[in-house]
Amino acid sequence: MVKHRKTGAYEHFCVLIFSQGKWKERDKDSVRNLIKDKARSMKNASYNIFYKLTYRDQMPTYSDCHLCQPIYKLFEEFKGDNDGILYQGHHYVIPEDDFEDMKNLANMIISNSKVKKFYLLYLDGFGEIKRTILDKMNLDEFREKLKFKKCDINDFNLIIDNNAFKNRTVYEISKNRGQYN
Repeated sequence: MVKHRKTGAYEHFCVLIFSQGKWKERDKDSVRNLIKDKARSMKNASYNIFYKLTYRDQMPTYSDCHLCQPIYKLFEEFKGDNDGILYQGHHYVIPEDDFEDMKNLANMIISNSKVKKFYLLYLDGFGEIKRTILDKMNLDEFREKLKFKKCDINDFNLIIDNNAFKNRTVYEISKNRGQYN
């Protein structure tokens, strides 16, 4: 998966899941197991979105990726002192193959009583930006390259159904209005 161009970086697919209050270890495991079990149940499916999720409990240290660390730092900033789970990977999203799975993932995550909300980001790798510039970008410069959208799960499903899902947009997805515990 080595990039031989002098611009851009790997594509990224990232999900940060927020807790509903403080998590015990078993609460965190119950949320993680949802995704693990779904990935196992789809083992005969082609490379689906559930396989594109790599659990991160520490900042990645890839020397050849210019975006892993800024994304990790951004999501850690979102999380603050709250409990949460971060998935991050070098994966591209194919709308016709992945959007239905993305909806399933979103609904599965948000329906768990231990989850308050989650963030989802697909990043195409900034192919128009030289790698030397990507290397030097600080967190604020990185953030300026992104858009941010808050929505509830119904709105997010409509975004997918209407083919309006956007690259470089951090979606903050919450439960339906009035559905909070």
